[in-house]
Order: sequence, then C-alpha cells, then structure tokens
Amino acid sequence: MMKHKGIMSLFIVGLLIMAYPHIAQIMNNFFQKNQVEEFQSALKNLSDDEINELMEQAQSCNKEIYYDLNGFRDPWGDHQEKLTAFNDCLGLDEDEIFGAIEIPKLKLMIPIYLGSSEEVLSKGIGQVEGSSLPLGGGNTHTVLAGHRGMGTKAMFRNIDELNEGDVFYILTMNETLTYRVINQEVIYPHETDSLEIVKDKDLATLLTCHPYRHNYQRLLIHGERDG
Repeated sequence: MMKHKGIMSLFIVGLLIMAYPHIAQIMNNFFQKNQVEEFQSALKNLSDDEINELMEQAQSCNKEIYYDLNGFRDPWGDHQEKLTAFNDCLGLDEDEIFGAIEIPKLKLMIPIYLGSSEEVLSKGIGQVEGSSLPLGGGNTHTVLAGHRGMGTKAMFRNIDELNEGDVFYILTMNETLTYRVINQEVIYPHETDSLEIVKDKDLATLLTCHPYRHNYQRLLIHGERDG
C-alpha cells in the first residue's frame, strides 16, 4: 500500500512539474494584461490637454533624437546613449510603461517600455533604441523586441505564426494604431537595412531571436499602418 502511495505521489509531483510552465504563462499573461489596463486607467486621470502635450513632446523627441543619433544597430547591443537621450527628453523613468502591444491571433497584450536591455525584455516588450518611438505617423519605423525563449512568459515566442494580412495593435497614450503584417524575414544581427525608416511610410516591426532557443539570427515580422 505504501509503495502505491509513493508511486502516486511521484506521479502527482511529475504532473505539477510539467504543468508549471503552462500555469506560469497563463498567470504572467494575466499579469501583463492587468499592467496594460492600469496604464490605460492612469491615462484617464489626465486631461486631453495634458495627453496632447505629452504626445507632442514625444513626437518632437522622436524626430530630434532619431536624426541626432541616427544609425540602427542590433537591439541587443549597447544603446545606452540613445536610451538615456529618450528618457531625458521625455522625462520618463526607465521602468515606466510607454504603451502596449496587442496581438489578437496570439491572445497577447503586453506592455511596451523604452529600450531593449535585458531588464526591460524580462518584463515586457522593448522599443529598440535607434528606431522610432511607437507613436505612428509618416516617416516612422518602430522596432519592438521581445524574448522568444522565456519558460514562464510567452512574449514573442510564437510570432512566427503571424502571416501576411494578420493584424497587431499598438496602444499609445491617446489612440490605438493598427498594423497589418506585410511579410516575415530572417536576418543576421548586422543586417539592419530593412529596419530603417522608409520615406512617407508608417511601419512597425516585431523582432525576436531565431531559431527558437538560439540567438544567432533575428526573426522579423514587418507591419504597415492600416488606415
């Protein structure tokens, strides 16, 4: 009898170990969604004038800093100068949420932070230094980076399932921007031409490591503003 109880206990422990990553992912997805909702609730406490002022400042920083510190490099490189410039210009702390991304096909809602440091990417999606702030508008190209191999957080693990025509949304301080996937691309870290601004275009690219569980290439999901 004791032997059977021991086997049953081991079986239950094994099930719990196997189930933990899935349960943790569900809980983390719920937590991230709550963070986005808190961000949106906080914005409701601001007047329209205050929000418009913040957006105008962000748009100004977007143009000024991109052209002063131009040149896009791999997101996991050292961009502290650009990140510091963005934070100083906007008056934001490094741990403040700047927006959010929603990917309906993957059932994801994740906060966006400025920068792509390991600290940022461990808690959300990072706006890659050297790309446009995720605000939309002509002559902009925002690049949003996310981990692909975190055991307890989905992040960008399954963005390879996004195909041409699928949509994702970027939630800013005052509107929701709709982007439609135009193509997928796999590059090496030094191949950044497709991440540059294209004249008169409003582009957003989702970026993660490739292949899954490795990091010697980058998987890009390119989107263009829809409407």
